[in-house]
This record gives sequence, C-alpha cells and structure tokens, in this order.
Amino acid sequence: PVATPPNAIVYGSGRLSIPQMSRAGVWLNLLFMGGFILAQAMQAWGLHRRIALGIVQRVGTRPKSIVIGFILASAFLSMWVSNTATALMMLPIGLSIIDLARDRLEERGEELPPHFGLVLVLCIAYACNIGGMGTLIGTPPNAVLAGFVSESYGVEVGFAQWMLVGLPLVVVALPLLYVVLTWVYPIELDELPGGAQIIEEERAKLGAISVAEMRVALVFGLTAALWMTRPLLSGVIPGLSDAGIAIGASVVLFVLPAGTEDRALLNWNEAEQLPWGVLILFGGGLSLAAAISDTGLATWIGEGVNALSGWPILLVVVCTVALIVLLTEIMSNTATTAAFLPILGAVAIGFGENPFLLTVPATLGASCAFMLPVATPPNAIVYGSGLLTIPEMSRAGVWLNLLFIVVVTLLAYALLGAAFGVELGVVPGWATG
Repeated sequence: PVATPPNAIVYGSGRLSIPQMSRAGVWLNLLFMGGFILAQAMQAWGLHRRIALGIVQRVGTRPKSIVIGFILASAFLSMWVSNTATALMMLPIGLSIIDLARDRLEERGEELPPHFGLVLVLCIAYACNIGGMGTLIGTPPNAVLAGFVSESYGVEVGFAQWMLVGLPLVVVALPLLYVVLTWVYPIELDELPGGAQIIEEERAKLGAISVAEMRVALVFGLTAALWMTRPLLSGVIPGLSDAGIAIGASVVLFVLPAGTEDRALLNWNEAEQLPWGVLILFGGGLSLAAAISDTGLATWIGEGVNALSGWPILLVVVCTVALIVLLTEIMSNTATTAAFLPILGAVAIGFGENPFLLTVPATLGASCAFMLPVATPPNAIVYGSGLLTIPEMSRAGVWLNLLFIVVVTLLAYALLGAAFGVELGVVPGWATG
C-alpha cells in the first residue's frame, strides 16, 4: 500500500503503520478468495450455466416470462458469482433469443418490437447489480463494510447476519425492477417464436449433468448452508468463521476427484483466472478507510455536523443513500464506499446513533447505480451489445435510482434492529471504545 501516493503520505505522517494496513481485512480477503474459488469451480464445469438455463426454462418462455426468468437467474447467480461473470454469461443467451425471435418474426412478415430486446438486456445488468446485495460476497462494497467495521470497531459482520438485510432487499427489489422496466418500456409481444427452442438447444449442449457438476453443487450447497448456520454452529465448533468455511471449501475443491476425469474439481490453471485484482482493490480500499479514520479526518467531519443535528435521522439516511447512489454513477462503488464509510460512521456517532444506521444503507446504495454504462461492469457489458443507447439506459435508470433510494432506506431502517442490533438514539459501547 505504501507504493501508492495517498497511502505513502499517510504512512510518512506516522498516523498509519504498516501492521495496521497489512492486517486490514485479512479474514475478509480470505472469505472473498474462497468465494471466488467456489465460483470458479462452478464456471469450470458449466454448473452456473446449467442453473441459469434451468431457472429460465422453469419460469416459462413467453416474452414476459423470459424476462422474469432472466431476472431471477441473473440475480441468484450474482449472489455467489461475480456480477461481471454473470452478465458475460447471461448476455449471449439473451442475444441468441432476441436474434432467433427476430428471424422467426421476419419470416412471417412481422417485426420484433424493440422494447423486448431492450428490456431483456437491461434486466440482465440491473438484476446482477441487485443480486450482489444479497450476500456478503456478492459485491465488493459489502465486503468493504465488513472489513471497515472489523478494523475500526472490532465488530464482525457474519454471512448470515448480512443476509438478514440483503436477502429481503433482493426479494423486494426484483419485482420492482420488473414493474419499472415493463412500465418504462412495455413489452408489446404476446408470443416469442423460438424462445423455447433456444433454451432447449442451450441445455442440450450441456448434456446430462456430470459427476463433477454434482460434486461442485454439493460443495456449494454445503458451504452456503454452513455460512448461514455458522452462528448456531459456533457454540459447537469454537473459532469457526465464514473465512474458515470458505477456505475449507476451497481445499475440498482442490483435492476432491472430479469423478470421470483423472483430476480434481479445480486445478491451479483454473484458479489462476480468479479476479486477483479485486482482492488488491479490497486491500487498497480498506487502507484508504483506515487512513481517513486514523488521521482524524472522519472524526473532524463527524464533529462538524452539529448544524444538522436537528434533522430527523430518517432524512439523514435518505440523503446519505441518495449521495452514494449519485456518486456511484460516475465513480467506482468500491472506492466510494471505502472513502465514505469512516466519515459516515463518525457522522452517525455525532448524531448519537449506531454507525450501522448510516454505513449499511450507504453500502447497499452503492450497488444501486442504474443510469450510466460506466456505473457498474454489468451496465457496461450490456451497453456494449449495441441494443441500447445511453439515453435509453438513463430513462429506466433514473426511475430505478429514485425508487431504490427510498426502498433501501426504508428496508435497511426497518431491518437493522433485527440484523445488527441497532437501537435509535443509542451509540453502542464498541463505537466509542
């Protein structure tokens, strides 16, 4: 971290030591690395594609059903696999359906309504963004929050604990996504020629499920179950952590035979394709957060909000989420989260509130960037398909941004008590110790 100018300046000032930076988010990086390895194993054997096609086929192949299927498949996969990889996988399937439907309609002397293709590619990007909010490993900002509160306050955010907020938000957000997209761009098509054929052909290419896929699915299922039940298991297995579960699953993937082939479920050549840059980004983001906190900048800003002390705290939360949503349209959501979490934590304490009351909604808001291609990788990927323009993306995105500012605020406000023990007007001892 000292190699980068901002961190070098802070280190040179003596306010942030190498040990402080080096230990920042170690367990978090291990958790994400384990999650990446698990996702890589799914991709190596095509399990993620089988899951996606299975969801789409079961939902139905009428135009509106296809859109719903793509929303569900994209969101579910992006909870566990990187949203970039999910978008890259789902987009070609969607484009194939659009092309075949267009050809079939042209044979009948008809044209494919333009809104169908537009809605289909937009739902892929937006569902990937939304799905990432569901789990701790779904998107980098979630992990940055977990690392920040661990380093700053000594409080651990568990996998199951995060899902108490993230999963209900995803469940509420996905139907709203469908309603908004089909309201802005009505799908004027009752039947989709060739839709069922494309899905059947894609599934046929996969063949029967292999032994390796079943074993990866088993490891994936057990890992997810352990993450969600770890609070109950901690009393039986002292020292059990989410990171430990992730690394344990990774070891199993490297040693468990694939079955029909003379190899393990995952080898190093495949593991080399992990997004190592994301892990480095985590470290840099957490170092930035530590620098803002340890140099006193966050405290100084927090003490300077006395002029706003008369504001209702709900209004403060709304303004916080709105600010983060706006910034993440033009900036990296990971960098934005890392820079603002220490400040928001200090502001919350200045208001006499739990830091989670501002930091969790802000973190969730960082994934609600729907207006511009540069906002998130999935947005950029679907924009590259050539089926939509920036104004078309912005037209739907602005409504989603406004809606999700309200949804994130209200849901987080309602669920933080159950998930994180937040009590209004109470600053916990760990926040000031």
